[in-house]
Amino acid sequence: MPRPAAITSRTRRNSTNSPSVTEKFTQKLRYLETLVTLVNARDFSSTTTNTDSPPKPSDSLPFGSRPALPQLRTIRGHLIQREPDSGTNIDPEGGIWLSDKSDAELGGIPENEDDPSLWLSVLVAAKQKQGRGGVLAVWEAVKRRKSWRDVTSEEAKSLWGIILENVLHDEDRLKDVVLFAERLLHANSAQWPLLYLTTVSYCLRKGQYRRALQWHMRLMPNFDPGQEAFCALLREFVATSDPDMQQILQALYLTAIHRGLYNEIIPLLYESGLSQECAGWRHAFIHHDDLPPPNIESQPYLRFLARYYPTITLELEEQIVIGLNSKAYWDAQDDSLWEVIHDTHGDESEPPGRQQSDKLGARWFASSWVPLDFAIHAVHALGVHHIGPLSLQSIALREPTAKGVLARIEQLRAVNIGIGHSAYAWVLKRFAENNEDELLAELLRTDIHPDVFDDPAMLASIRDKAFDEGDWKTHRLLLSVQPAMVEDSVDSTSNILLHHLVDEGRFKQGLALLDEMRTMDIGVHASTIQHICASLLDPLPWNPKTTTLNQEAFSTAIAFLTRLTLLQKPLHSRYWQKVLFGLGKFGRFDVLEDISLGILDTHRHLCNSNAGLLPVHPLDAPPLGVESSAKDVFVPTDLPISHEQHPMRRIFDNPALHAAIVRWGFKAGGLRCLDPAGDFPADTEAAGGGSSLARGVRLLAVLNDRGIPFRTSVVQEEVVKCLARAYLAQTNGAPRVHAGLPPLNSIRELFNKAAGRRLLPDVAELQDLMMEARGKQRRGQ
Repeated sequence: MPRPAAITSRTRRNSTNSPSVTEKFTQKLRYLETLVTLVNARDFSSTTTNTDSPPKPSDSLPFGSRPALPQLRTIRGHLIQREPDSGTNIDPEGGIWLSDKSDAELGGIPENEDDPSLWLSVLVAAKQKQGRGGVLAVWEAVKRRKSWRDVTSEEAKSLWGIILENVLHDEDRLKDVVLFAERLLHANSAQWPLLYLTTVSYCLRKGQYRRALQWHMRLMPNFDPGQEAFCALLREFVATSDPDMQQILQALYLTAIHRGLYNEIIPLLYESGLSQECAGWRHAFIHHDDLPPPNIESQPYLRFLARYYPTITLELEEQIVIGLNSKAYWDAQDDSLWEVIHDTHGDESEPPGRQQSDKLGARWFASSWVPLDFAIHAVHALGVHHIGPLSLQSIALREPTAKGVLARIEQLRAVNIGIGHSAYAWVLKRFAENNEDELLAELLRTDIHPDVFDDPAMLASIRDKAFDEGDWKTHRLLLSVQPAMVEDSVDSTSNILLHHLVDEGRFKQGLALLDEMRTMDIGVHASTIQHICASLLDPLPWNPKTTTLNQEAFSTAIAFLTRLTLLQKPLHSRYWQKVLFGLGKFGRFDVLEDISLGILDTHRHLCNSNAGLLPVHPLDAPPLGVESSAKDVFVPTDLPISHEQHPMRRIFDNPALHAAIVRWGFKAGGLRCLDPAGDFPADTEAAGGGSSLARGVRLLAVLNDRGIPFRTSVVQEEVVKCLARAYLAQTNGAPRVHAGLPPLNSIRELFNKAAGRRLLPDVAELQDLMMEARGKQRRGQ
């Protein structure tokens, strides 16, 4: 019969090093053999069908010798022997080995034996045979030992972790474990590993919020996981819109001692598109004086708050964070440093925006005595708009992670400082974007000069030489650089080609290229978007004449606008408004309906499928109120469309557009109505299709269902004007009702049904309004 034993890789390596290690290994093996022998012997005495007697363990082993071991296998990273055979049973209810319910089975293990590798072997074997019941049985034996001290080794962590995982579902057993952990802590100063985190995270994951808070209150005083681990716990669960989860997480924060979490929670929520949850956490942080330090981590959210909710009063610390990118802030920090900068770099004879020496800039950014934030803003204040690869390298070397490097590149871009178009800069940025910490570190510390990356032949020569000399680190780096450089080439070539296609009027090919770039995830440069807007969108007239040339220009504009919207590129709302007005002028109301609903549905799809941040054109965003050179504006996807500055409302919430839509819809549906030979039933397609006079009103009602306000007074006034023109004609200077039109009461019901509300008053009052409107029309008002 195989004899179960646990052998960690550490023990096996050490067993050949010294006699003492070997003896310790042999002793552990004897304990396991004794335990299994006792279990099998008792099982044999209580079972008549089992005739195989277990092998008797050797009384002694020669020095350095090892018994024959059965086949080994890996469990949870440990080398474990085959588990006991079917004759080894565990009572899951009693928590002890079967037989006479006594402690005789533990006689082979001394009372002070607390070797975690030994117990882990028993625990794994019991779990394999009896599942949770086996684990609980071993736990009953374990908790009777009072000399446990090892809680930090890998074996100990596995041991306690398996036990804890199997009692989390049972409140009474969990209390039993916690009592044992508390005794272990007080008696031996040994803290059960991950007790707090495992317990509370289990409750949160299961939606047991009240239980999570109760165990938080019980465990936090003695088993506090520390600031970093507690913060990680909150970050793991906080990115959700579930109000119950948010409430319990804030309760955990409020009842814990850990602070300084503003910059850990607020940026994560904001980047996840959860600005509404940011508000609740911000209130909790402010209430406990947990405010952000002066760095840019929370700046995006605070700038959004200042733009879109200007009535909210910001704390002084938050105002400082918002103004970090302003020269005024850095002026106030240290005038003497500004003097040093001007003395070193200043030359009033040169025009602003000059490119400084890359070597000089590299030394400046590498100076440890100058804060990097200050160095960046100081260079910006001197009018520098671009830095070279050496300066970029110096900045990146002062950040320990790819995420930090990417934040610095974004900070440079925010103050209108570019990193240039060198191959080195592109590769560095790509490694940072892909979170390639190891490759990025190798790139920053390589002996290869950044300029060499712009010479493919030289780079290939260095790569081949590294291969011949066995310099695998350099060879690997240069192999990894190649895809990024090829990607840069494809990216640049695609954008240049798109420029040329637009210039040459080859719009079908340009649209096909845009589709291909979207499929291949090739970025469309900001300069390319500006070129498209300047060439195709800006020239569109607001009041176009109905010509073939104009209609083709608007069709082309719609095609490019649609693709750029799908690419989530920020486009000024006026472009879409131009398109809508143009379609209305051309009488293409069917297309206008499709475009209007398509814009809103696409935006909703982007918000639902890609929660986070969406770009907004700066001219569509409210002013920030503080000096800022940042060009890009983002809004979280949970910004309610009821907000008057919502990007969709910037397109559609326009009284002139609403009045025009009513007028265009009336005209589109009234052609047949005004034909004397036409038949106009009273219930004509109130839903908005076909020849209904109320098509425009119906479209506005559908837009209202999607969040665009329905301006009743504007719509009513325009409907009355349309009815007055249609129903009241002039005969000898006196108005009369136009013959051949349906009864006014039927028209009134048609419009009210289309609007989904009481839009028009009773017929008598409606006639008075029509007469008044007709009179104003005659007077030219």
